[in-house]
Amino acid sequence: MAETTLAPDDPIDFLDPEAVADAPAFLNRVRSHDPIAWSSRHRAWVISGHPELDEAFRDRRLSTERMDAFRSRLDGRRAEALAAAIDLLDGWMLFHEPPTHTRLRTPLNRSFTPRAMSTMTDRVERLVDGFLDDVWRASAEGSEPVDLVEHFTHPLPAAVIAELFGVPAGERDWLADWSEKFGVVVFGAVNRDDYEEVARASGEELGRELGGLMDRYRREPEDNLLSLLLSTEGREDGLTTDEILGACSILLFAGHDTTASFMTSAILSLLDDDEIRQGFVTGSLDDDALVEELLRLNAPAKAMMRTVAEDHERGGHQMRTGEAVFMAIIGANRDPRVFDDPDRIRLDREANPHLTFGYGHHFCLGAALARLESRLALPALFRRFPDLGLSAEVEWKASISDRSAKRLVVELGTPAS
Repeated sequence: MAETTLAPDDPIDFLDPEAVADAPAFLNRVRSHDPIAWSSRHRAWVISGHPELDEAFRDRRLSTERMDAFRSRLDGRRAEALAAAIDLLDGWMLFHEPPTHTRLRTPLNRSFTPRAMSTMTDRVERLVDGFLDDVWRASAEGSEPVDLVEHFTHPLPAAVIAELFGVPAGERDWLADWSEKFGVVVFGAVNRDDYEEVARASGEELGRELGGLMDRYRREPEDNLLSLLLSTEGREDGLTTDEILGACSILLFAGHDTTASFMTSAILSLLDDDEIRQGFVTGSLDDDALVEELLRLNAPAKAMMRTVAEDHERGGHQMRTGEAVFMAIIGANRDPRVFDDPDRIRLDREANPHLTFGYGHHFCLGAALARLESRLALPALFRRFPDLGLSAEVEWKASISDRSAKRLVVELGTPAS
């Protein structure tokens, strides 16, 4: 991927058509201009170099606390429309620093270790097989193109996280649609004509959908994550009811949305590399190493957001308290100072220090689950449909912070016998 530097007066617009259509190329250009640069368009610093971002993730002078600032920008009708959604976001550990972050995260830690996730292998495999059957049926048994976002990469992670929470199979139909709507709030799609309507609906829907289930698991706890969270309710160091709903919202949303976005992009990368794809089909590759490379290349977040908590100098730039910072992971993950041949899948890397899951106390809680799903779902897709091929050009959603394809329309070809 060729790199050309930005003009000195380039506004660095994450919603520019190039940034939407090809985020890696866009962020390569930003990084080659300056790994720490000011965006006049977003009034934010953009950190896109790997050493710089690695250091920034460790620096407590860059904070995730921003709910108070978000509230302060709302008034009147919009504040009322977003009230329920903001209550959910208040329970997101992502938007807090210790000690609140620690209190919100601690009840979940043991449930998301690699060992704990390994117990879900059989359940995830069954879900993968079921959705691949759905893909085949949706394609009229291979005779018509089919959208993998609609029938595979979007519903699968939703079903997995619902399984983890203990949402019964017959009560899950709302989840993927709710996640899509809540993303309007999370990703700040304020230009939508229906922004306030969707924000209100998504904020109110979660409590309505989970309320009965929460009552049931209060009375009769089961071996699931929702029962575990409810067991802390009322304890001095436990979670409030609103915080439990907030924890559910971040796990249901982030555990679904980011994994769905990543798997869609990963499939595209595999479709571009015949040798790697065939290795997947024959089982001759190290699936773990390949998943890590795909995570490096296809981070679902263009940028994680931080706020400058105190004045300081960074990379020759003076950062002021209150300024926004975009942690541009896609750019850092393709930094040639750290990764040889950074725009290609390479399974011979001695180290792969990608930053897709962040770092430190904000390291992604669901990393082990995302790895498990990807390690099972991606090989299964290509082993079931070894002749899979792209049928239509991919269009990406216009978003500042996430990289997500609207559709991934493919021809399945002849399935494996």
